[in-house]
Amino acid sequence: MGIPVTTERRQSPRRKVKLVEKIGGWGKIEYIHHLSCGHSETRKRIAPSSEIACVRCLREEAMKKEIRALSRVSPLVVGNDDTFFDDELKIERTRAALAAKFGVPLDAIDVISEYISGKLIIRSATIYLSATDVDKLTKNN
Repeated sequence: MGIPVTTERRQSPRRKVKLVEKIGGWGKIEYIHHLSCGHSETRKRIAPSSEIACVRCLREEAMKKEIRALSRVSPLVVGNDDTFFDDELKIERTRAALAAKFGVPLDAIDVISEYISGKLIIRSATIYLSATDVDKLTKNN
């Protein structure tokens, strides 16, 4: 996400701190604040208040909105009078575009399509994410 962390922190909802955990060795100590929402925030010092901003809640809500917007899209008509080969080529291009968009391997994308009245319709696409892919997509940018 292109928003700086300081801006996100100001816009983030405030959550109660349930537990503060101290980690690290001398000179590299950090405090993990476990929040009521289930997320955690890592800081160099203990927060002075019992409520702190949860940046992950803000990002999670933005991701949910994006997923909802993508799920409301109507079926995409790929071809009309093209040959079968051209339709298959368009499906592969769609797979490649999705793989590039999400930064996952091409074999992690499955495009579901069917022919209706001689037109190829893409019904949906499934993206399989490994634990590494999930970490990469949700990592702070």
